[in-house]
Amino acid sequence: MRWVIPSLQRQEARPDSTGGEGLAGRLEPDAGLPAAPLPAAARVPGPVRQGLLALGIYLAVFILGFGLALARDLGEPRVGQGYTDPNLFIWLWRWWPYAVSHGHNPLYSNEIGMPSGYNLAAWTTPTPAVALLMWPVTAAFGPIASFNLGVLLAPPTAAWAAFVVTRRLTGQFWPALLAGAVYGFNVYELSHDTFGQLCVSVTLLFPFLVYLVVLWWDGTLGRTGFVIWTAIALALEFYTFTEAFFDVTVVILAALVAGFAVAGRAARRTVARLGGLIAISYAGAGLLALPYLLDELLNLPAGLARNTPQYSTPLVALILPRADRIWGLPAVAAYSRTYPAASYVGIPLLVLLLVFAVATWSSKVTRLLVIMFAVIIALAAGPVLVVAGKTAVTLPWSGLWNLPVARSVETNRFILFGYLVLAIVLALWLAAPARSRLLLAARWGLAVAALAAVFANLPTFAEVMGPPRLVPGEKAGVPSLHPTDALPAFITAGLYRHYLKPDEIVVVLSHRGNAGMLFQADTGFYFRIAGGFINASLSSPTAIPLPVERLSYPTPASEREFFHYVHKAGIGAIIVELASSEKWMLVFGKLGLRGTTVGGVTVYPVDSGRAAGLPG
Repeated sequence: MRWVIPSLQRQEARPDSTGGEGLAGRLEPDAGLPAAPLPAAARVPGPVRQGLLALGIYLAVFILGFGLALARDLGEPRVGQGYTDPNLFIWLWRWWPYAVSHGHNPLYSNEIGMPSGYNLAAWTTPTPAVALLMWPVTAAFGPIASFNLGVLLAPPTAAWAAFVVTRRLTGQFWPALLAGAVYGFNVYELSHDTFGQLCVSVTLLFPFLVYLVVLWWDGTLGRTGFVIWTAIALALEFYTFTEAFFDVTVVILAALVAGFAVAGRAARRTVARLGGLIAISYAGAGLLALPYLLDELLNLPAGLARNTPQYSTPLVALILPRADRIWGLPAVAAYSRTYPAASYVGIPLLVLLLVFAVATWSSKVTRLLVIMFAVIIALAAGPVLVVAGKTAVTLPWSGLWNLPVARSVETNRFILFGYLVLAIVLALWLAAPARSRLLLAARWGLAVAALAAVFANLPTFAEVMGPPRLVPGEKAGVPSLHPTDALPAFITAGLYRHYLKPDEIVVVLSHRGNAGMLFQADTGFYFRIAGGFINASLSSPTAIPLPVERLSYPTPASEREFFHYVHKAGIGAIIVELASSEKWMLVFGKLGLRGTTVGGVTVYPVDSGRAAGLPG
């Protein structure tokens, strides 16, 4: 059996036989994918309509399979309300349009973290590129609906971007469709997306960068166009997630080195030109990102070091499913709980990679893909090799994470690029010609098994969204359309305007994570808040100011600290959501504070000017 896949030799662009721009039609039969047209029955209309069809399929699969409950209640805060991250991003979706339209410095906010405010560029995840892109939706429907829509769109658009690049490489629809699913619907992508971490799950730019390289390599895209589009894509990624920008930079450098090594003497000059164009693109991206970049360089992270074994990827995590997906093997399930679930690839996909490598090793593209997968896994392993939960050996590249710009990088996030490599491998595997129907069926069977193994390990929104709450008057067992974490009427009905003054500084206490930033965003920054979570180095993980948090177990010392803080921060009120009110009623009652219960919250007015003289 002889397989042929794209070589590193550039060819003149000419239309392919599938009605699109697939690389298959731009390479000679002995240099790349088969140039013969697909059978008429297998054809799908042109590349643009193929792309739209693929996007529609991905959206339908994701919404029906994972996000239907979220889509039904798009205006409710349903994602990960027990955690701080989702409500941080809801706040950011409102903050960026608000700051830009009001002429504020968007990299600093005195709406949160009072009395001093927070520097949002101090190695946080403000995602301005996505927040500004969603501005029209936020303006029309509010930040919660805009954020939820982003959660629903992130995996399908990532899958679609991978489809576009693999469709370009193969010229075929179905191989590219499955490849897109590997990249867009893997456990890494969905684990972060279902927890509302959109800085991590918005990943369509990485396949787009590969697509630009393919266009330049086959002669479709000129040098100027390549530099401009690559600079824009890199700048957008920087403004989406600076950690991912560092990750992709490392991967690009590794790919250039590996490409130069496997290209052969004739193509190495072309690889060197590509490296030069990418360097120019980085310079352009640096200019576009300069305001944000300078602020970050002046606020390099201290105390955020993640070059430790807990952020490394044990190799066994690549094949070990989640504990709740392992049946009848309790010892293996218990072992699985000690490893990051987001690194899972599955045995069938790794077997596919191995068979593909053995069968097509003579191809330079195969060697490049296999080398890059090995490099990515080595990077994901981090500074140390972890075996059985213990550090086995310090790896030669451990010094990379001692760099100031890499201290906060979680090494296991490199696995995303491994999924992109595997998606390309899957597409090439399925698009290669087969000598018999039996061989073709076996090839598709392994591909489907690989995809099934990935899908079987995926999380669901039900794991991070609470069950429906029982609305007064409903019978037990009858599902309610009202989610557990619906915003209180105090916020949604505008009752806050009767109890709070504009720009008043408040503390919000709730069962949900980062509730103060959520409430503030939904009110359009009517009030300011003390506390709020933006990252672990600047704010409490609970998003509650420490002097207030310490009142959970009041002592004379913590009470004095609380009143001193209230006076210093100028706090005018404390808002307690009813689900958390019982404990705080006792605490604040002991301190002499009297609250008013209205619209699902209890409001405790505080006279900060007299706080120093209150009991305690």
